[in-house]
Amino acid sequence: MDPWSEANVRAIAKVRPALVHIMARDKKKGTIALGSATAVDFSHVVANAQFADRDDEITVTTAAGRKVAASPIAADPLYFLAVLRVEERLPGVATPILDPDRIESGTVVLALGDPLGQGLSVSMGVVGAADRTIYRPERLPVDGLIITDAAIHPGNMGGPLITLEGEVAGINAIAWTNGLGLAVQAETAWRVANQIIEYGEATHPWLGFGGEPEVIDEALVRVFDLPYDRGVSVAYVAKDGPGVRAGVEPLDLVVSVDGHPVASLGAIRRRLSRFRPGETATLTVLRGGELVDLRMPVENMPRLAQADSG
Repeated sequence: MDPWSEANVRAIAKVRPALVHIMARDKKKGTIALGSATAVDFSHVVANAQFADRDDEITVTTAAGRKVAASPIAADPLYFLAVLRVEERLPGVATPILDPDRIESGTVVLALGDPLGQGLSVSMGVVGAADRTIYRPERLPVDGLIITDAAIHPGNMGGPLITLEGEVAGINAIAWTNGLGLAVQAETAWRVANQIIEYGEATHPWLGFGGEPEVIDEALVRVFDLPYDRGVSVAYVAKDGPGVRAGVEPLDLVVSVDGHPVASLGAIRRRLSRFRPGETATLTVLRGGELVDLRMPVENMPRLAQADSG
């Protein structure tokens, strides 16, 4: 076998135990839905939201062919991911996930799936963009997305998008257009799944302000001994929102959340999403030549529940 193929096979073998086939049987309608899912721990898998119907009879088939019953906990209305609890311990699952800061455009990736329960399906491509925000028709931002030309189709949605090192870069999410698909960064998918497991729902914060990425002047970086040279320049602040409640002002330069650098609106939201609604985080802004710490309330997107119910 050639070295390129050997690298692919080794990477797949490393992640294969985490990939499962999923079958949902609607007992009322007599219909069956088939697809793929990825284990996030020994007792839970993340799949496409179509598998969140509590009336379905769901069976998960492991890489070794073992069939295990599962039941949905909840579906996330923003990312359209469902988390299912598996009734027996999944064998040999220890899924390595890739730090999103290490995902780069041009990285070779493999999209895995087991769509029919007859074995592995693989497609290859590269990462076109490593960290994108896509706005849904309701103008809801969906952060932490990977654009790839690795073929994503209904059969491998919910399966892992992996690197040639055998790390999970993302979860295959949406078959897009013009030969491109979307995957949810693994860190984001795991965060959503773990919050659903613990709380029944995930945090999706809104900011109540908008702006653009900006490079911080080198002199200011030296004066304040900043460990970063990027931030978000605030262009406007909504009249009623978390931003105004925190005291954010136009022309502020947001540089960090709880000490972690942020270089985009999406990065701010992703950092805030680690908190629960009702908690506060420290938003540090550069204002008038000085650093100011603001207490940012974490609030879920007010239009998300409405969009989901619609």
